[in-house]
Amino acid sequence: MSILSQLKTLEITWCGDLREVFTLDYDAKNYAEKQRQPVILDFPSLKRIHLHELPSLQRICGVRMSTPNLETLKIRGCWSLRRLPDVSGSSKVVECDCEKEWWDKLEWDDGSQASRYKPIHSRYYKKTLLRRTVLR
Repeated sequence: MSILSQLKTLEITWCGDLREVFTLDYDAKNYAEKQRQPVILDFPSLKRIHLHELPSLQRICGVRMSTPNLETLKIRGCWSLRRLPDVSGSSKVVECDCEKEWWDKLEWDDGSQASRYKPIHSRYYKKTLLRRTVLR
């Protein structure tokens, strides 16, 4: 049993250069390709993912990530992230607290995956604020 199988909460904040959270080494990817099996990292105990201000984050995991017990997902300021973890092994709908603009740009492998998430858009985050400096 790997230590990742016991992970319950993943929280990462303010890591501007982070591009991927869980990476597989070259040998593991190579082995899976030779076996002609899809590589899936299983996180059976993971219930919460909180990702804040990770502008360079492109993916949580470089391979398919199975999170059957995921309950909540909070994502803010992760504008490069386009895919969410696979929750197909669960009968629960995962609450996803995120910016509406980000949610609308997500890419889905199939239509059923989107229906397994319930987006929650805070009023505070409804619009992206312009970043500018006022000099007088």
